Amino acid sequence: MKSKIAKIISSKSILIFAILLFASNFVSKLCKEVFSMNASFYPSTILKILAVFVLGIYFVMFLRKDTLAKYVYILVGVFLVDVLIKVFHQEAFSVIMSKGYFFSKLIFFFLLAIAIKDVKKEHLEKTINALFLIAKINLIFIVIGFLFKIDIFKSYPYTDRFGFNGIISEPGISSYFYMLLAIIAYMKYIYKKGSLINLLLICIGVFFLGTKSGLLFLAILVFIHILILLKKNIYRLSFVAVLVTSFLILKDTIITLAINSFSFGPYIYEKHGLLTFITSKRDLLFIDAMTYIKEEWNVLNYVIGGIDLKMHRVEFEFVDIFLFLGITGLLVYIFILKKVFFQKKQDWLYSVLFLTIILISSLGGNLFFSITNAFCFAVVFMYLRDINTAEEKQL
Repeated sequence: MKSKIAKIISSKSILIFAILLFASNFVSKLCKEVFSMNASFYPSTILKILAVFVLGIYFVMFLRKDTLAKYVYILVGVFLVDVLIKVFHQEAFSVIMSKGYFFSKLIFFFLLAIAIKDVKKEHLEKTINALFLIAKINLIFIVIGFLFKIDIFKSYPYTDRFGFNGIISEPGISSYFYMLLAIIAYMKYIYKKGSLINLLLICIGVFFLGTKSGLLFLAILVFIHILILLKKNIYRLSFVAVLVTSFLILKDTIITLAINSFSFGPYIYEKHGLLTFITSKRDLLFIDAMTYIKEEWNVLNYVIGGIDLKMHRVEFEFVDIFLFLGITGLLVYIFILKKVFFQKKQDWLYSVLFLTIILISSLGGNLFFSITNAFCFAVVFMYLRDINTAEEKQL
């Protein structure tokens, strides 16, 4: 039995989980959008619960003495202290269940990252190829949805908002999925190990999603690529200066175009202002959360968190981690990201693209609070972490 569990973390099991994850995601979309099912559990939910459970067993049996295991114990301790406080204050059972629900999502990333931190790039090759295949198949449905205006393939079904995410159930999942694959395709293209066509196909997918996070990612990627093409620092500085000057001169025109690019843009801008439009009302949620903690929190809450994310979720990723697990959880998360994904000195392109995803999650949330996104993030950057850059050009 123990030998079978030991084989859970293998190239084959990671590949199978990736395929099942997106297959169940598609089935869940069918249940919700085609059959109008409103259930507490969908196929993807069952798979994710099972994944957390299996990773938990694997951790206890094989990783409990790992050098990073103590940080899992810290998070579990923070979680249990908060649960005990809630029980002592006789809070509703639904609040405690909500706490467990969100904690299971956050701990999944920790357990996965620690379990696969020593997996080599070549052992993830088949999984990465499978993810690219899924993305390209889904791109066909995105294009079909766009050409024939099929609501089920829209990022935001039954609305006038532009965006198509094919057979993937949520725009928040499809955005990170395509952005992360675009990073692999781009780095391979830059290092002469991948095709331009592959990169363009994935970037087309990012564009047609119609999400702000996707468009921001594309803008950053284009900016990075121009800096690489310019090579000399004097040219790069000149480009940045021209870009900043042009923006300042054309600021009003650019803002107007951006607002009018979204069907909901003019309404939100007129009612709440530019910041609310840019953040999709997350700034209002942030104000609500800050008001709540100012009135309700004590010193201990700042250390261990404790907010009910079903009621006060902001969807600024690291703000939500702080609200949920306090400064303790936030610091542990940052430390694990550094320890796992920067085991050795990485080239600047890897670091910049890694920080780009972190920046986007800080503005849009749903990276570590989504098991699908956390899985893709971990696998992609584990794969890129060990990319052979011996033939790297001077960028």
